[in-house]
Amino acid sequence: MKPLSHIATTAALFAAATTLSALADVNHATFLYETEREFFANNDFDGDGKTDLAIIDRENGRIRLGARMGEGVFLWEKYLNSGVKDVTGVAVGRLFDAKKDSFALVSADANLISLVEVIGASQGATPVVIPPPGLGPNTIAAVDVGGAGNSPLHDLVINTTFNTPEPNKITLFRADGGKFTKISDVPMPGAATKANRLPLKPGGLDLLCMIVGGDDSDTFRADDYASGKPQTAVSFKGIESGSDYVAGTFSGSPWRDLVFYKSGETKLTLYSLEEAGGKLQAGAPKSFEMAQPIKNVFVLPVEGVDKIVTLFGTGEVGGVFTFDGKSAPKQITELKPEENSVLSGAAPFPNGFMLAMAPSIGRIKYSTRYVVYSMSGGSCVAGARGSLPSLADTDDTTVPVIHKTIVADLKEKAEADMRAYTNTIPGTQVQYVMMPIPGGEFTMGSPAAEKGRKDDESPQHKVKVEPFWMGAFEISWNEYELFMYPDEERKFKDTIKTDPEVDKVSDAVTRPSKPYVEMSFGMGKDGYPAIAMTHHAANKYCHWLSAKTGHFYRLPTEAEWEYACRAGTTTTYYFGDDASKLPEYAWFEQNSDFKYQKIGKKKPNPWGLYDMCGNVTEWCLDQYDPGWYAKCSQNGLVANPWSRATQPYPHCVKGGSWDDPAAACRSAARRGSERAWKMQDPQLPKSYWYLSDAQWVGFRIIRPLKVPPPEELLKYWITGTEKD
Repeated sequence: MKPLSHIATTAALFAAATTLSALADVNHATFLYETEREFFANNDFDGDGKTDLAIIDRENGRIRLGARMGEGVFLWEKYLNSGVKDVTGVAVGRLFDAKKDSFALVSADANLISLVEVIGASQGATPVVIPPPGLGPNTIAAVDVGGAGNSPLHDLVINTTFNTPEPNKITLFRADGGKFTKISDVPMPGAATKANRLPLKPGGLDLLCMIVGGDDSDTFRADDYASGKPQTAVSFKGIESGSDYVAGTFSGSPWRDLVFYKSGETKLTLYSLEEAGGKLQAGAPKSFEMAQPIKNVFVLPVEGVDKIVTLFGTGEVGGVFTFDGKSAPKQITELKPEENSVLSGAAPFPNGFMLAMAPSIGRIKYSTRYVVYSMSGGSCVAGARGSLPSLADTDDTTVPVIHKTIVADLKEKAEADMRAYTNTIPGTQVQYVMMPIPGGEFTMGSPAAEKGRKDDESPQHKVKVEPFWMGAFEISWNEYELFMYPDEERKFKDTIKTDPEVDKVSDAVTRPSKPYVEMSFGMGKDGYPAIAMTHHAANKYCHWLSAKTGHFYRLPTEAEWEYACRAGTTTTYYFGDDASKLPEYAWFEQNSDFKYQKIGKKKPNPWGLYDMCGNVTEWCLDQYDPGWYAKCSQNGLVANPWSRATQPYPHCVKGGSWDDPAAACRSAARRGSERAWKMQDPQLPKSYWYLSDAQWVGFRIIRPLKVPPPEELLKYWITGTEKD
C-alpha cells in the first residue's frame, strides 16, 4: 500500500507537516463517522502499525485510502471497488488478517453484503459477497464474538430490517480464513443504526454500540459479545429520533462520554457513564448550545482530554473546540473551506485529523480536497493539503474477472464457427441479435466522383479487418434502459434466476447517473433506438453487457463499421448509387416525420444489418480526425486501424440519422462529435453520460472473434477522455 516510489515525492510535497506526539497510533477507538454523502474511517489497513484513513462513498461504494507515510503525511491513491452501491452501513475490522483491517459494506436496497480486503498499493482483493441473512441489510459491525470457533479475527454482526414475523434482527457470522459462517439470529426491538466497535472504557473490552429505533424516541445500546451472545452492558432511552453520536473522553470520567446531536440543530447532549451497584448506567443528560446549526461532529483524540471538530450549516465553516462536559464547547481554531468548496467531513487520527472539502458548485458532491491538521501547543495547525483521488469511472478491477469469464466460455475458435445468434440478457427477457461478419479487405473512403462526398473521406485506402459479429439492430431503449436504470433490471431478477457472481461483477460496472430530462424526447421507447448517450456511456454499456453475458462486446472502429455497412459493395450506398432508393432502406429527413422510427422496419444490407443508413447515427471507437485517412494511406494495406481517443471531442459517428439528408447516409460518410451536443445541459460540469442536444445519436455493438488480453479490454471500455 506504500510503494517506495511515492515516498520521496510525497515527503517533499508535505514537508510542512507538524510532528505528532507519542499518542498510541492504532487500536484507539474505532469509529465510523457518517455524513450525508460519505463514511470516514481510520485504522491500520496495511499492517504497518500506523493509522491509515479511509473515505467510503455512499452512492457507489468506492473506498479511498490515505496511507500513513509519516507524521501528518498521507498518500492518497486511486479508489477500491466494493461492488456495493447505495451503501447504508460500513464496518472496519480484522476480517481476513489479524494484523490489518478490512472493510465490510451493506446496502439495504440492493440486499447486498460485500467484504473488501486491502492487499497492495491501492489494490483490493476481489470482494467477498455474503448471502444476506434477511432482507434489507442496513447496518454492519465487526466485533469479536466469543464461543466455539473463536479466532483472533473480528466477526460480523449484521442488522436486517424486513424479516417475518418480526421485521428486525441481528445475525452473527463467524470469520474463518476468508469464509463467513452464520452463527445465530437475535431479535431486535427496532432497526439498529450507527453501529461502532468501541471500548466505552479506554483500553477496555470492545463493545458493539448502536442506536436502536423506537416509536417515539431511540435507544442507545452497547452490547458485549464475549460469551458468543449479546449481553447488554448499558442501555438508555430518550434519544431524539434521527440523532447521531460520537464518543470521547471529555469530562474526566474513567468512561467515555457519549455526545448526541441532530444535523441542522444547535444542541449537543452529553451522557456521562458511571458504575452503580456493579452495573454501568448513563447519568442525567446535559445539553449545550452551539452558535450555529450543526452539520457533523468528529472527535479529535489527544492525550488527556479529547477535543471535538464541528462542521456547521452546509459546511461553510467549522471549528476545533475544547469541551469539558460542564460548559459549552470553546473554539480554539476556526476551520474554513477553500474557495468554491464546503467542508464535507473529517477523519481523525491521533493528535490530528484530515479535513475534507467538496465543491460548492457543479455536479460533483463528493470530497475532492483535503488539509491535515495537527495539535501543536494547544491549537490546531494546518499542514499537508492536496487533492483526493477522483471517483470518476475507471472500473479496472472488474476487467480481469470479466476477461477470465469470456475466455472460459469461448466456444467459437475460428471464423468457420461463427453463426448468427440471438441472445437474452441474463436475468431479463430482453433479446438482441448478432450477425457474423467475415474478415476481409476493402477500400475505405469515397472516390472523388461520388456525389455528396467530403474531403475527410479521402484518400481511399486499403484496409484489412478481422472477423466479428455485429448487432443486427441499433441498441434499443429496451436494452439500454436495463443499464441506465438498475431498478428496471431488478424487476426481472424477482422472477428470473440469475447467477450471483455475474450480478456482482456487472453491478460493479459504473452506470449512468439519473437523467435530468426524459431522454427519448417524446419520440417513443419500446422498440425504438436508444439515443443521446455520450461516447463514454456507449463504451460503458459494452463493458456492462460483457460482464452480464460473458461475451466481449465493444463499439466498432470506424473501419469495422464501414466494412460491415458496405457488406462487400463498393457503391455509394450498400444497395447501389441511386439515392432515390434510400427510402426503402433508411429513415432520413425525407421520410422520418422529424423523429426516429422503430428499429428493423427497413430493408437490411447484404449481411443482414438493419438501419446502417439513417434512423440514428452511430458511435465508433475512433477519435474523429479529418486527416486520418491520409495517415492510413501512407502504409499500404492497413490492418485493423483505430484512431485511439486522447481527448473528449471529437469522436467519430457514421451512418446518418433521421435528421440528415441522403448524402449523410452514404457508406463512407463520417462526422465528428461536438461540445455543442451538450449545449443545453444545465449541469456544471456537464454530464459525461447524456447529450442534451444530440437526439440523433445512438450506437450498435460488435463482438470480435479474437478476444484481446485484459489490458486491451480496458482501453476499449475506459478511454480516460470522459471529462470535457
